[in-house]
Amino acid sequence: MLLKEDFIQSLQGCEGFLPVEMMSAHQEATPVSVRLNPLKVRGPENVFPAENTGEMVAWCANAFYLNSRPSFTKDPLFHAGAFYVQEASSMFIHHLVSTVLKDKTGLMALDLCAAPGGKTTLLSSLPHFRLVLANEIIQTRVPVLQENTIKWGAGHVFVSNNDPIDFEKMGALFDLVLVDAPCSGSGLFRKDAAAMDEWNPGLVSFCSARQKRILASAMHSVLEGGYLLYSTCSYSKEENEENLDQIMDAGLFESISVDVPLEWNVVESISTIKKAKGYRFYPNKLRGEGFFCAIFQKTGTRYSGSQHVAGKLDLVKPPSVLEDWIIPSPQLRFFKKENELFAVDEINLPALHQFKASLRIRKSGLRLGTEIRAELIPDHELAMSSLLSENVQVLDLAFEEAIAYLRKDTIDHEGSGKGWSLARFKGLGLGWVKLVQGRVKNHYPMSWRILKRD
Repeated sequence: MLLKEDFIQSLQGCEGFLPVEMMSAHQEATPVSVRLNPLKVRGPENVFPAENTGEMVAWCANAFYLNSRPSFTKDPLFHAGAFYVQEASSMFIHHLVSTVLKDKTGLMALDLCAAPGGKTTLLSSLPHFRLVLANEIIQTRVPVLQENTIKWGAGHVFVSNNDPIDFEKMGALFDLVLVDAPCSGSGLFRKDAAAMDEWNPGLVSFCSARQKRILASAMHSVLEGGYLLYSTCSYSKEENEENLDQIMDAGLFESISVDVPLEWNVVESISTIKKAKGYRFYPNKLRGEGFFCAIFQKTGTRYSGSQHVAGKLDLVKPPSVLEDWIIPSPQLRFFKKENELFAVDEINLPALHQFKASLRIRKSGLRLGTEIRAELIPDHELAMSSLLSENVQVLDLAFEEAIAYLRKDTIDHEGSGKGWSLARFKGLGLGWVKLVQGRVKNHYPMSWRILKRD
């Protein structure tokens, strides 16, 4: 792959940029990296063959490289949420967040530009957060964000579909706001040749202006003492260091530097005007794609937000219909929307009230299912959740059966028992089936089914 000459020229002067080495790196294959789901698996040995399991990603727990790229589409454990396929450089936010938050717990995080959900699932796996709100402005990208967060199975993740400016009216609510901003995509040229064809200086300018608008709104949402984390998959200064200067111009944030081992080969850069620190990732220096990130702590406050009447939830007592479906917990509270039942941790109720009053919420709490005539029709979200009770009837599937299930085909498996059962592969839930007179009815979501047949 040959990089455009005007692109190479535009990066002259960027900290750590070496044009010859970059050109060479773009002739090499893209590394494959995955991050395990600590809610569902303990280690890689039951997920990938030992011969395909490579070294760990240095800056992210539970993450490692694969020696070759398998067909994730045909891996039932991928659909079960056992792991997330994520670019290694972008996992550096694990190191940033873990370092600045240290032993803090009970916090709330906002992932402002969240689709498809990689960084949301990463944040939700950290012990610091009791709530993660994943927002996506583009409506057509919300379904994939919902799908990935549901598969991950963390009940404290909420999803909204709002413009960043909509968050201003709520004022400062979050201990961490992550802005993984839409960008020109130059850091992913090696993965996506089409992105290089589309790249031009005008696109960089357009993205930079959009990023500044997003950041201007994001600053409102950070609590005093909280953190703003900014990242892009671009190399351009206009989208990176120049935007750090804008954050500093607000007069409310302090640039934070963290210790980064030299052997990681992450390049520290400094913005021209305000001397804010950022971190650059180059594929010729490490096993990852192009990435940039920086973190700030809010030291002052200027925004109060507007007062809004909290949204109302139809809270109900623990329904008897849920017996044997979920793990009992005194912290859980339940609410209904028509006949649909949801569960949410009590500590997150005030935030959910405010979200519902101010935002377009697309995922609120754990959707348990629909109550019809004192019977629960279980939702797929419950099948993927860590709250699912071990008392639920299960149907263990072999590999070919699991693939047929994920294609929403008829499953040639004589199920014992009757009624709802959790279809599993290697002990992990894939979704629901219903056993009726020895036949297995497939209830996998139609929109999630595997379409590939070869």
